[in-house]
Amino acid sequence: METLIKKNSYKLPADCVVVDIETTGFSAYNDSIIEIAALKIKDGEIIGEFSSLIKPKKRISSFIQKLTGITPLMVENAPLIEEVLKKFLDFCSSNPIVGHNIGFDLRFINHNLSLYYNKTLNNPSYDTIPYSKKAFSNLSSYKLTSLANHLNIDSTNAHRALKDCHITFELMKKINEAIFNL
Repeated sequence: METLIKKNSYKLPADCVVVDIETTGFSAYNDSIIEIAALKIKDGEIIGEFSSLIKPKKRISSFIQKLTGITPLMVENAPLIEEVLKKFLDFCSSNPIVGHNIGFDLRFINHNLSLYYNKTLNNPSYDTIPYSKKAFSNLSSYKLTSLANHLNIDSTNAHRALKDCHITFELMKKINEAIFNL
């Protein structure tokens, strides 16, 4: 994962896939992905979307239901993670992956890829958190919704994977303006 940010060297890529997941908890080994989404970006513009609810192997707690709005009824007939991962991998191809706290998402994705397909996603990855800290220093929080509020990015329906991808994409544009004058 890219952690160094030098002017004009480690820019967020103009061609990438912005990824976000929603889960039943914080452990990639003990919890399940309940939603996965991605935006394909080419020359700084959205050219495709991928989104799927996933039937979890774990119960969705009331806390997660309240946070995400995803209920057991919504995922009851959703595909299993092993089905969704194939389509997700095809969508991502070899493009760089960008996300807010992307390490969290990649731990879940790679755990499931390893479990079902004996492989991992080895695409270059970029986490928007260190970029946000450089671009917007002295904020009290670098949570995605906090940054969205600070930057006047619409965060209605945050904590749904596709919406969080759109927020992250808008954040990327603000970061590029602030750090790289793009």
